[in-house]
Amino acid sequence: MADTATDRKSTLSILKRLWGVLRPYRNRVVAVALLISFTAALEAAGPQFVRYAFDVVIPAGDSSRFLWFGVAFAGFYLFRAVVEYGGMYWSFALTQQVVSDVRMQAYEHLLTLPVSRFDDEQSGSLSSRVVSDPNALEGMIQAAASRLSGQLVSILVVAGVLVWMNWKLALVNLVVLPVLAAITYHFQEPLRTASRSIRETVARLTATSTETISNIRVVKAFVGEQQERDRFGTQNRAYVDINLDRRKDVGKMEGLINITANYAIGALLLIGGGMVVGGSLTLGELTAFIMYQRQLQGPVQSVMFFNDKLQAGMAALERLSDLVDTAPETGGHVEEVPVGAVELEDVRFTYPGADEPALDDLSLRIEPGRTAALVGSSGAGKSTVANLIGRFRDPDEGRVAIGGRDVRRFELSALRRHIALVPQDPTLFSGTVADNIRYAEPGASDDAVRRAARMANADGFIRRLPQGYATEIGERGVRLSGGQKQRVAIARAILADARLLLLDEATSDLDSESEAVIQDALDGLFARGDRLTSVVIAHRLSTIEDADTIFVLEDGRLVESGSHRELLRRDGRYAELWTLQRRDEEPTGVELDPGEGGEAEAAENPRSA
Repeated sequence: MADTATDRKSTLSILKRLWGVLRPYRNRVVAVALLISFTAALEAAGPQFVRYAFDVVIPAGDSSRFLWFGVAFAGFYLFRAVVEYGGMYWSFALTQQVVSDVRMQAYEHLLTLPVSRFDDEQSGSLSSRVVSDPNALEGMIQAAASRLSGQLVSILVVAGVLVWMNWKLALVNLVVLPVLAAITYHFQEPLRTASRSIRETVARLTATSTETISNIRVVKAFVGEQQERDRFGTQNRAYVDINLDRRKDVGKMEGLINITANYAIGALLLIGGGMVVGGSLTLGELTAFIMYQRQLQGPVQSVMFFNDKLQAGMAALERLSDLVDTAPETGGHVEEVPVGAVELEDVRFTYPGADEPALDDLSLRIEPGRTAALVGSSGAGKSTVANLIGRFRDPDEGRVAIGGRDVRRFELSALRRHIALVPQDPTLFSGTVADNIRYAEPGASDDAVRRAARMANADGFIRRLPQGYATEIGERGVRLSGGQKQRVAIARAILADARLLLLDEATSDLDSESEAVIQDALDGLFARGDRLTSVVIAHRLSTIEDADTIFVLEDGRLVESGSHRELLRRDGRYAELWTLQRRDEEPTGVELDPGEGGEAEAAENPRSA
């Protein structure tokens, strides 16, 4: 009983949400509904032509009467066809506009969500919520916004005509309609459950295929095609099974509704036939009555079958609501970000679901215009510091400040316009090289783009590309090498003209030659002047020897800080990391592999937390 009440409450809340979606278009909804209702009312006149022909025109045998009847018949149905076409077109246009706006609103809201929301759900599943789920609303919106009103008007008009023609025969519907309603109600919950499962399975299929395509090189490198086929095949079979189960329920519902409707026609033939024999009803009236009964059953069945579209649409609306109801990331109201020191004060932060804090009572200060490096073992908290500075995460305790003001007080876009990020795995978009550099400043001129590329040591390789700056680089920059992508990312950061640079292990995955080229690019970035404050998360300690301050983190705590020379003289943790890395690089000239050397070697590969 409680479950029924909960389901009813859920249904009402979702229908309120549907009305919220349609409210901005209420004038167009009403106009389309009236047009379709007028079409439904016109349909009720059709059987009267048949009754008049059987009872008046044919018995009279008058050729002129036949002619006028034919003209009226043709004119009426031509007019009805025009009105019906208009209703169909404007109903479809309204539906497409609503679905398009819902999709756009969902996408815009998606972009406002905090980074943590993207960590909680696969990107393909989120894409499904924005692209696929709004499409599933189409049938429900079109039916609810326009056609349902026409069907209801048709039911009322035809039912009134049936009662006017012969109220005794019309009583047959008092038995039929409650049976149809009971059938529909019985299948409501199974259909909604199945529709919800279908939407979730579609999301998993989208997520799996997106993940595989994004990582196709890894799949092929490890001959993982069969694994991916099996994984996708399992979900694909689940999708087929759920659809088949749902189709069984739909088939049962449709079958019961159809057989009930046909039994009603049979009852009319028996009862009405007896009335014709008894002389209380003409053959034309019985024929018209049966036609009206068919007209009545069509809208009634449409209203009943609307339940299927309703449940599918409600399942999609539930998923959309879950996305839209997720609170967006919020910022303060301060639009001016001062030039000043970057400070972490007694910061404690724990990732959701983690047992231990990523940062524990961490305090550090980076002076404006200086370069600071963060080093330490894997999981030491280096990338977490960068995430907190950029407000991709907020501390559980303590605060992050710029110029003495908590970053949470700044308006988000204002804060991030002053921050440039160069990640370890640079993200590039499909489009040209110039488009990717210009992403930081969409209105930048070609000269500004080329100047940023020269400072990033990227202009040379870009000019050697087939179309230079206009070369299409493919999705995620697949046509560029790792070093080339990194230099484009650095050029993008330079073009941003930010005050604060977050450099997240930008050289960790490059060979020595590429590292030297990137280092030159970074030198160009640092050469912009003392306005730029740089936070470098370092994997290779040789890249941060010239940093003004090096902060050494372990287990989320600051263990020591100072310049490269100062830290070596102290012979502490930094000196240990430096000695280990130098020792292992000298004989081989290659980067230390943390997978083969135990704990000490793991410290050599300080991947971000």
